[in-house]
Amino acid sequence: MAPDKKQKGRNKKSIPVTKKDDKKANGTNGDVVTADMTEEEALCAKLDEEARINAEARACTGSLAVHPRSRDIKFSNFSITFFGSEMLQDTMLELNCGRRYGLLGANGCGKSSLLSVLGNREVPIPDHIDIFHLTREIPASSKSAIQCVMEVDEERIKLEKMADALVEQEDDDAQEQLMDIYDRLDEMSADQAEAKASRILHGLGFDKDMQQKAAKDFSGGWRMRIALARALFVKPHLLLLDEPTNHLDLDACVWLEEELKTYKRILVIISHSQDFLNGVCTNIIHMTQKRLKYY
Repeated sequence: MAPDKKQKGRNKKSIPVTKKDDKKANGTNGDVVTADMTEEEALCAKLDEEARINAEARACTGSLAVHPRSRDIKFSNFSITFFGSEMLQDTMLELNCGRRYGLLGANGCGKSSLLSVLGNREVPIPDHIDIFHLTREIPASSKSAIQCVMEVDEERIKLEKMADALVEQEDDDAQEQLMDIYDRLDEMSADQAEAKASRILHGLGFDKDMQQKAAKDFSGGWRMRIALARALFVKPHLLLLDEPTNHLDLDACVWLEEELKTYKRILVIISHSQDFLNGVCTNIIHMTQKRLKYY
């Protein structure tokens, strides 16, 4: 008996789309998108591929100008070249713990590229400095919004390893960082995690019912809010936010400003809202004439 056509189709394995198949439909090479991907998964794959190409097109140089265990980030002779065009040339990159920086510059000068360089560790940032670069919304999964925020197993393991290494260090900087890591681990513990995640989501506009909804039931803008909530939940040593207010209403913007103005590690924000930057930032970095100027 011939196999049922529908059943036969269900048993097919994922087949890469070749350039001849659907290149015009998805705009990507065949090794990126597969035939059974949803439209959203194909778009995410395309964005990942574009990010990879951009990273390969960037060349970054710089010399670490602080102690390797310092909680600050400082590079001298810092340069970025993108597709052969110089964005920054032999400037100083300095980010101090406890400061909140607003990154300003003309459109196209390379502000987002600078955040990508830091987020991808394209310069040798010490391993004890964990980084969260908010680039896109969370995937449209069946997990609830609050589950997506609390999924921090990978970050928790990293922090535990860092704590084990710092215990053996006796200098004051190491001990200060160790206490900070212990505080973050306490906040990620099971008895505090849900309350903390719920508070952050509520501040970003999610009521109790919305917090239990599956991520796939939200639009891209709301899933971006969930990704932002996750960043605030993790509280990384270096938090990089590119236009975080784009998907927020006025109430959520006001709440986010109040939340970020007490951020006690390193925060770098790109925003076109002068009021938001004035409310959050302690310092301004002006990206101009291939230099970084600090105010």
